[in-house]
Amino acid sequence: MGPEQVRDVCIEILAKAPDITSTTSWSDSGRPCGLLIAFSSGARLWTAITTAGATDTDPSAEAPAAAPPLPALFDDAGKITATRAEQYLTAVLLAGLAPQIASAYGYSTTSPAQHPGVGLYLADGARAFLPFIYTAAHGKKPHTRPFHLDAAF
Repeated sequence: MGPEQVRDVCIEILAKAPDITSTTSWSDSGRPCGLLIAFSSGARLWTAITTAGATDTDPSAEAPAAAPPLPALFDDAGKITATRAEQYLTAVLLAGLAPQIASAYGYSTTSPAQHPGVGLYLADGARAFLPFIYTAAHGKKPHTRPFHLDAAF
């Protein structure tokens, strides 16, 4: 699957998720494919989407990963952190039961992530990477430089 196909599957799944009000296609000059995710709080998250070919370990031969229960997206102050967004989006994408997605993980669950995001193992053996590029709280603009994410948004 290419980035555009991954984007389309993600848009379809995320559109049905609680606490997500919209998911649309997004791109800029350095990132030709991505998502703009708007949450019920008014916060927004921009991700890029890239893909890579099959790896030595083909997760499509394994049973699809079970979807974890949806974790709390918002903290006690009604804000989202990058870690909470990773956990929430991973759970939503797994719960979507899309045959194209074999498993999903948050970058911070595999190692200390320099840049947060979500990774997907695809059924065709390829991988998709959705690094978080920008965040913005309700009524705020995103940082002008990519990967400078708000601590909470």
